[in-house]
Amino acid sequence: MRSAALLVIAIAACTGDAPPASQNNCTGAAYDKCADEHDCMDMNCRPFGSIQVCTQVCSDTMPCPNDEMGNTVPCNSGLCQPAAANDCKLVAAP
Repeated sequence: MRSAALLVIAIAACTGDAPPASQNNCTGAAYDKCADEHDCMDMNCRPFGSIQVCTQVCSDTMPCPNDEMGNTVPCNSGLCQPAAANDCKLVAAP
């Protein structure tokens, strides 16, 4: 009987909602946190002030994608330079 009660509680606790953004693992997308180039899809991990993020090359004809909040990201010295990293968790490779 106790097992059935625990099962009901466990099922009730699973709402099916997505985890909060801060619990999402970084995927290597532009502006995700990174430790080195292998953490980034474009193999381009750069420090910008107090953050280190995946970035990409940009120009007048190839603008930067917006950040996860929809803000325009400037192109500085040929690299997209966000004000903040995406809200994700950098996971060490196994």
